[in-house]
Amino acid sequence: MVPSAVVKPLLEGLVDLIRFLLQPLGYLAFVLALGALSIASALLGERHELGFFAGRVSRMVWRYPEVTRRGVQVAWLAWALLIVLAVSPVSPTHWDEVALGAIGLGVLWRRAFGARRAAR
Repeated sequence: MVPSAVVKPLLEGLVDLIRFLLQPLGYLAFVLALGALSIASALLGERHELGFFAGRVSRMVWRYPEVTRRGVQVAWLAWALLIVLAVSPVSPTHWDEVALGAIGLGVLWRRAFGARRAAR
């Protein structure tokens, strides 16, 4: 029988490794959830209760760049990896390149010409 003093550090190390490997997916899920809140707010509008609430939560979280920075970086990295995959010979169609390019340009357009947030 293996003593628990040996097994416990091994399991903790394994959990830390799994958490480290899955952490980028958590960041990506966070940014996608914030994007979904923003889209829900825009589609439902301020007059709808859920649209109003989604907009408030989204604006409140986006206001803090230290919270969203890592998630946005991982999202851009995932976008870049998907572009590389779309341009490679593995992809038989060019529509994925068009869609990814449109997403990137849409984000950059909103960043350049979208509504400015007030500085705190």
